[in-house]
Amino acid sequence: MSQTERVFDILYQLSKENGSIKLRDISERYEVTERQAARDIEYIRYRIMTSPDLLVFDRGIMAYRLAKDSDVLSGWRENMLVSFAVMGSMTGNLAGKNEINSALPLSMRRILSHIDYRTPVRSYGDDERFLSPIFEAFDRNKEVIIEYRKTPEAVAEKREVDPLRLVNYQGLWYLLGYDRKKKGNRTFRLSRAESVVVAIREALPHDDKEIEEILDSSYGIFLGQGEDDPEWYTMRFCGDAAIRVSSEVWHDDQKSRWVGEEYELSVPASSPVEIQSRLLSFASDAYPLSPDSFVRTYWEAVEAMALRRKGKRV
Repeated sequence: MSQTERVFDILYQLSKENGSIKLRDISERYEVTERQAARDIEYIRYRIMTSPDLLVFDRGIMAYRLAKDSDVLSGWRENMLVSFAVMGSMTGNLAGKNEINSALPLSMRRILSHIDYRTPVRSYGDDERFLSPIFEAFDRNKEVIIEYRKTPEAVAEKREVDPLRLVNYQGLWYLLGYDRKKKGNRTFRLSRAESVVVAIREALPHDDKEIEEILDSSYGIFLGQGEDDPEWYTMRFCGDAAIRVSSEVWHDDQKSRWVGEEYELSVPASSPVEIQSRLLSFASDAYPLSPDSFVRTYWEAVEAMALRRKGKRV
């Protein structure tokens, strides 16, 4: 068994209420010497914990436990299990899921087998095959060369890109990167890439604060570049839609309130495109309030759909 698996197991046992673990337990469970088990404990104390004093040896029970009043692993087990469930759902190939599971102790795998996380959208393309070179580029601070199609029908173009952020949004992988030729930040949907290769050239330094502002200024996946103040979009929901949306976070800065039996939601965005798409998915249980341009384009879309249903050209 790998040290990674043993470390996960030790952290898992410690994260339980009144959790503790003995060297003998580690030794027997993973068929290693108690000396190796002790090295695992020291690794956690000095490499993972923010202070070695957070993990102590309790002579009363002859086992290791967290220091009293320490919340260093509070919620760790639950968060890790949910995170691995999400990662497993994003990994479409069996080998990728097995690789994730192999790093986990049996105790966590058993629970994870009962967690089913569903993503609403998956790409037709096997975009996960490009994750490895992107990870390598991040690790080595290198540029990547992407053969990329702007649209499914377009001819692939060579793009020289400094990789900045890798994002999975609704089951699809996107790369935010600085395009050397276009001299600006661009978003690349990996399912439209033909190839991704780590380049020899070093990636340029980029302002992390600016990158975060680009991400935070957009609703959904990079709809704006954060150059202007985002506009606020307000909508109302009723019936089951109101109950559902009231428990969701569409944006960290969103504003909401109940107006009678209707739920009103306001979110900032650089573009209304994705908001309109989501609002339309609620059919008659949702409608826009402001700004006027958003209300107008929304109802124009509804009218266009109605005309198509009647067989008329729009």
